[in-house]
Amino acid sequence: MKYYLVFIFFTIFNCFSQEVSEINKVLEIPNTLEHQQEIRIYKDPFTSKTEILRLFKDQTNEWIAQKFWFSKNIKSVTEIDEIRFPKESIGKLKPKDPELIWLNLLITNVEFLPNMEAIRYKFGKPKIDLDRGEQVISRIKKQVLDGVEYKVYVRNGKTKNSFYFDNPKTYLKYYPTVDELISYNELLSVLEKEFSF
Repeated sequence: MKYYLVFIFFTIFNCFSQEVSEINKVLEIPNTLEHQQEIRIYKDPFTSKTEILRLFKDQTNEWIAQKFWFSKNIKSVTEIDEIRFPKESIGKLKPKDPELIWLNLLITNVEFLPNMEAIRYKFGKPKIDLDRGEQVISRIKKQVLDGVEYKVYVRNGKTKNSFYFDNPKTYLKYYPTVDELISYNELLSVLEKEFSF
């Protein structure tokens, strides 16, 4: 049984890579993070519609945020938004500070977060049970089967990381002490506040 689960895990992980590469090809962006400070978040990469957020500092030290909506049904980008950060106020609108947004993203430990699969051992409280007359350790875990999945790629200088997670808000309700779930939710909170993502 364990071998089947490992096979399924690697199959899903490989599908994530293929899906992201396919999306990047259509968006005409490289699969690797080319900027020294860059983050990409793919929301629901397995569904028919995927939302992508890309934030990076370009060669001229200007921050750019791009939001893409990708449809797998027609294999094309259905909408593109690009945000450039003005340095002065425009009327009553005060400019957002992209450096501060970047630092808020880094505070969530985005550079070091693991795949959700690596933290599932923290889900559920272990207890000793009897199984066929033998004492074993067991856990009762909640499994969310429907919801939102995320794939994240980040680069900050020489530090690079990529990870995926799903349904962090729901899992945090069940497991409020798991640090990584707290960080996943903090990351999404920053993205929602700054980019409505």
